Amino acid sequence: MTSDIYLNVAKTLSHSRANGPGVRAVIWVQGCTIGCAGCYNAFTHPHEKRTLVTPDTIAEWVLGLEGIEGVSFSGGEPFEQAKAVRETIVAIREKNPNLTFFSYSGFDVEGLQHSKDEEVAGLLDELDMVSAGPYVHSKRQTDLLWRGSTNQKLHYLTRAYKEEQELEWKLTSPVEEFQFDGEIIHFTGFEGNGSKVLKAVKANAMVFGV
Repeated sequence: MTSDIYLNVAKTLSHSRANGPGVRAVIWVQGCTIGCAGCYNAFTHPHEKRTLVTPDTIAEWVLGLEGIEGVSFSGGEPFEQAKAVRETIVAIREKNPNLTFFSYSGFDVEGLQHSKDEEVAGLLDELDMVSAGPYVHSKRQTDLLWRGSTNQKLHYLTRAYKEEQELEWKLTSPVEEFQFDGEIIHFTGFEGNGSKVLKAVKANAMVFGV
């Protein structure tokens, strides 16, 4: 693994049911040039240094977690750090080939598939699923599975998952999720700042949507 490659990480969460199939570790990357209006995670848009971590370090953290089905990447825009995200997946998969990999992206999948950036194509090859497309606030809908607006689509890139599982996932994946680590309430989900529960605890919560 290349030692001079770093992932710029905004936040991690060890166990989540709201960010892809089953229970998953989630990594929010820092930096997104798309900058969708109304994005829940607008603070992750600037390409500024947050926490720089090597792929091997992230892999070691993931491999130490119990009870997860896979890893999800959010942001920020994971495909703007395609090389580092890809190498993170490769490092994890070398030690545990049973984990699955899911990513959000503000780019349409067709654009990703036709990208001339070899690292973007390489990252797509490593992913099992992607939720793709820009967030459009006028098309916002809170009951969509792992999407914030109706133009965004789920794409199945391997045989790990299939569209027929979506009904089951809708029953088991919460629209919003709160976790208390003893000091901070962490929030993730698609209600965003409109969440009634979030409004009640926002003064003491660290807000993270997907």
